[in-house]
Amino acid sequence: MKSLLRWTVVAAIVGLILGVAVLVPFPIRPYLDFQVIYHADLGLLRGIPLYDHTGQVGLIAELAGVSPEQVFLLPFPYPPWYALLALPLASLPIAVAARLWLELNLAMLVLSVWLMTDGWTPRQRLAAIPIALSFTPVLGGLLVGQYGFPVLLGLSLSIYALRRERPLLLAGALALLTFKPHLGLPVVAAILLYLWPLRAQAFPRRALARTGWLALVLFGLGFLADSAWPVNYFLSLAGYGENTGVLSCGLCASLPMAMIGWVGGTGLRSSLWVAGILAVAGLGLLTWKWRVLWSAPGRLLSVLVCTILLVSPYLLNYDYLLLLVPVAFLAGRARTWRDWSWIALAFSLPWLGLGLFGRAGNIALLLATVLLAGALWLPAVEPGAGPVPVLDR
Repeated sequence: MKSLLRWTVVAAIVGLILGVAVLVPFPIRPYLDFQVIYHADLGLLRGIPLYDHTGQVGLIAELAGVSPEQVFLLPFPYPPWYALLALPLASLPIAVAARLWLELNLAMLVLSVWLMTDGWTPRQRLAAIPIALSFTPVLGGLLVGQYGFPVLLGLSLSIYALRRERPLLLAGALALLTFKPHLGLPVVAAILLYLWPLRAQAFPRRALARTGWLALVLFGLGFLADSAWPVNYFLSLAGYGENTGVLSCGLCASLPMAMIGWVGGTGLRSSLWVAGILAVAGLGLLTWKWRVLWSAPGRLLSVLVCTILLVSPYLLNYDYLLLLVPVAFLAGRARTWRDWSWIALAFSLPWLGLGLFGRAGNIALLLATVLLAGALWLPAVEPGAGPVPVLDR
């Protein structure tokens, strides 16, 4: 009876979500970022391999009634299991699918906040949801139909699974982190490097085993999307990186790009050496205080998020929605007005930059990241900081 009730509730929720997407015409523009995965999946339904860029361009040209030369489409830059999971969206009209994608992103945001605030009171957890929704990168990501919300969910689920020692949940979290490889894979590597020396213990051993099995399953599923996906995915990424718009990175909001701009340089390639230096420095700091940072899984993952956002050269405004992870971690440990003022300043800086300078206010996102990184690092560099328990319970 309980099982029947549970599935009835799930069916009702799914029906409600679909009903809203179909019947409520809230104004979401479908031909922004969302169209990338929609057209890739539409191509799959019509027999076009996921990384067949020419075939996808031809499909879009046919749908739009124009010549292929008039179609601008970047090569698909995401792993195949992302497209496979989103495949049902392509069976719907694009306007309906875009609204459904918005609802799914909202659901992932709410679940992420709920996981990140594990241990808070129910009232605090509920209050955290609209606060998270008001964060400017979150609003931007929702409006354009971006793909960072599965990564946010993967981060929050990783913290929860590590604290609660849930091997299967951790494996699923690591899979979600691969959806945006340049943001999530460094976190995957850090978690696996942490667990590997502890594999004699029950939880790390089971987590590594389940992660390995899930990786094999995803690798195999990828061939359903493209029969030679490992090679074609690499070629697709190479083609994506060679695009003029990507190379110029005119909309990027990253520290390496900003530093290159300060000395009169331009372009993504010019910023790579700056990113390399920052990456070496960040890796050195993480190695120096590795065990101290594991005073809680949330601390290390929050530090990693800040490090990635300060190091990666190819970032746009909405990628900074991942800052919700360090904000939630610090908010859960804030005790004084000074703690809260630091968090409030970091949270409000993006709004201030947007209000004063518009898109040119991207520097506010970097300042917020630096503030949060400083708040996270201060306990790690205090005199006397030393070894800590394996997992924060």
